[in-house]
Amino acid sequence: MRIVLRRAERALTNFLDGAIAFFFAVILISTVVQVILRYVFNASLLGAGETMEALFIYTTAIGAAAAVRRRQHIRISCVVQLLPVPLKRAVDVLAHLLIAFINGVMIFFSVTWIAKVGGNESPVMRIPEWIMQISIPIGCGLVILYCLFNIVLTLRGEWPLPEDGPC
Repeated sequence: MRIVLRRAERALTNFLDGAIAFFFAVILISTVVQVILRYVFNASLLGAGETMEALFIYTTAIGAAAAVRRRQHIRISCVVQLLPVPLKRAVDVLAHLLIAFINGVMIFFSVTWIAKVGGNESPVMRIPEWIMQISIPIGCGLVILYCLFNIVLTLRGEWPLPEDGPC
């Protein structure tokens, strides 16, 4: 079970890291092409701005999940560093439970919001806006998945707790 869980996590993380890198590459290339077209040829690509915006939104949503997986999310650990290891583990589990809860709330409200306004079309490409808006529940769902994975690792003692650093 442990090996299957680790392999699934690695496969998902590698896929998401690859998607983020691909999205950034497309954003970079599109930006360079748009600048050249605009200032050299006085032209532009139809929908390039909206495409870059959508890719940036998805990159941000997926990147938040990747940060949680690597435990690089925002935290203030000065007080936690003073605690004994069992309490550090308890605080780590509690922090991940809270992060998962907040993301669950965001999924609930974003699905309601998408149901109301997701049928609108984007101004240029005329695609339904839910295609971009669904990045919120996707990203939050991935964050919850990684929170649960980190909780399991913490409870098993397989993940190092944050090291002591400057406070």
